[in-house]
Amino acid sequence: MHLTITLAVLFAIQANAQSFVAWSGSACDGDEGDVVACDGTCFPFGGRHSYEVLGTSATVALFVDGGCTGEQFTFGPDPPGECINVNTGTDIESFLCV
Repeated sequence: MHLTITLAVLFAIQANAQSFVAWSGSACDGDEGDVVACDGTCFPFGGRHSYEVLGTSATVALFVDGGCTGEQFTFGPDPPGECINVNTGTDIESFLCV
């Protein structure tokens, strides 16, 4: 019984966890990227032009250089399910979200 309750709680937390997915198109269309966790980890963003936050709202930091370095553009907090067009005037190579 204790294991069942623990698993139920873990699945509920996981279902509400923030996550992020990016697309090559400017309106959450085109090639879809992987769904990744919004846990502060740096991920590549090259070739992507829009994104959506899944789960709960999140703040996204986009970077001109790889490795989440260089000039930074902050978006959000973005509500879940809304397509965000990344129009910074320059290429974005990496991002992190929290």
